[in-house]
This record gives sequence, C-alpha cells and structure tokens, in this order.
Amino acid sequence: MGRLRIAVVQMESKLGREPANLRRAERYVRQAAGDGADLVCLPEAFLTSGNILEVADVAVPIPGDATDQLCRVAAELGVHIVAGLLERGEDASYYSTSVLIDRTGELRGTYRRVHRHELESRYLAGGTEYPTFDLDIGRVGLMQGYDVNFPEVSREYLRRGVDVLVCSALVPDMFTYLVDMRLPVRAVDGECVLAFASGVGNNLYAGFGYMGRSQILADPLFLESERFDFEDGDERMVLLAEGEGVGIVEVDIDRMRRYRDKATLRNDSRPGTYWRPVADAVTATGPATAALQT
Repeated sequence: MGRLRIAVVQMESKLGREPANLRRAERYVRQAAGDGADLVCLPEAFLTSGNILEVADVAVPIPGDATDQLCRVAAELGVHIVAGLLERGEDASYYSTSVLIDRTGELRGTYRRVHRHELESRYLAGGTEYPTFDLDIGRVGLMQGYDVNFPEVSREYLRRGVDVLVCSALVPDMFTYLVDMRLPVRAVDGECVLAFASGVGNNLYAGFGYMGRSQILADPLFLESERFDFEDGDERMVLLAEGEGVGIVEVDIDRMRRYRDKATLRNDSRPGTYWRPVADAVTATGPATAALQT
C-alpha cells in the first residue's frame, strides 16, 4: 500500500454554467495529477453548485455524460476521483451524490447523502447506505458536508475499516466555525484520514457564500507520532482558506494502519449499549432546529 498522495480541490461552481464548471474541475484534476496525486477529491454538487430549487432541471443521471468525462480523465491521468453531483435517480427522485471513479476509469460506485436539512428534504431524497471501496491505495469511504454534523457517519465508517474518508462539501459560510470544530473530531471518530473538499463562491439565489476551508486531517496523535509538520499548529495537514486551489498531502497508509492497530478505541466500544429505546428520550421539536445546521 505505502505512501498515498491525496488532493482536495477547492473551486467555485457557477449557477447555470455546467460545461464551464466541468472544464474547471478537469483543469484542477490535471493540476493535482501533475503534482503526483493518487486520489483527487472534488466538492459537492461541483457541476451545478447548490441549485436545489431547480434540481429537476439541473440534476444529471449517474452514469451519464458528466461521469463519462470524469472516467476518461481518470483513466488518462491514472488517478482516482471522488466528485459530488446532484443526481437524477432511476426512481425519479433526486439525490446529492458522491461518485468514486478509479484510476482505470471505472465508475466504482456512489454514495447518496443520508442526512438532509429540512429545506433540502423538500427537494432531495436521502440515501441509506455507507459504501466502502477497496482501491490500490486503501479502503475509501464517502460522505458529504451536512453529514459532518452526525458523528454516527464517521463511526459507521470506523466499523467498516476505512483508511480515507472523503467528504465532498458545499457548506454555507455562516456554519464555518461549527464545521471547523467538528472536522477534527470526525477524523478522530473515524480513526482515518479525512479529506474535506469544499466549494467556494456565492449562491445568488440563496444570498450566502460557501465556506471553502478545504482541508485534510487525521488523528493528531498519529500525526504527532509521525512528527508531521502541522498546519497552523493543529491536526490539519493541509488547509486552503479562501479562493480556488488544490491542496495535496502525502500519507503513509501502512504506518497509519499500524498506529491504528495499537491505538484504536474500537475494541473498547460497547455498541450494544447505544441507541437502545429510551422511554423518556428527547425527540426533535420541529424543522427549525435542523434548519439551523449546515
């Protein structure tokens, strides 16, 4: 397995400019591949931006023209690609979906985002699965930006033994502080490398911007054991603050697995004690609470 170079792409996707957005994404994938990346991660809804109000018009089938082009690029450059798309499902529903394409150009599978906030749930259906993909670089799992609010996602991928968890994201900038706090915790929860590829720019329909701050993180104790040169003194191995760009980091997956075998909390967890029925459990009081989250 050995050393793996992971790239996160931070880019602005403009509403109604799908061909240009695809070309810009391809340019960044080529830049990352030129810098030696094995795995290139694109943001959520990179083709259309977060245009869920018009999802019936802009969503694309998977597989389809967009994934076909990504497959050609992956095969030409010999890189694995993860990308987020608004998907028109075969069941006539719409999803926010991440695709994984391997370096031979094969579409290996998809992750349909499970969690949706109240507004999104009027337009998007939710997935029910947490797929993993065994590649020549290790085991990869997929999630998306809103999933960061739910520790159960990274814990589920811990159970499934992922080495790298890719989060394609498009998060409103008013939640930057909250997401920035939660991302390191999710990396620790999952005992893996977390690659957060985030969109930037403005949603003119909704009147807000997107947070950016693409980053790659891991358990800080693992990084300390590796004597990794921390970004800004914390557990982020790479961080893109504002604007478009590509961030790349190299991780030794074999060393991370050896560290995880020694330091894992997995054997001390007690899953049979969690989420059991509780007579006086506190339940959600309405959509307003959920709508305050990313």
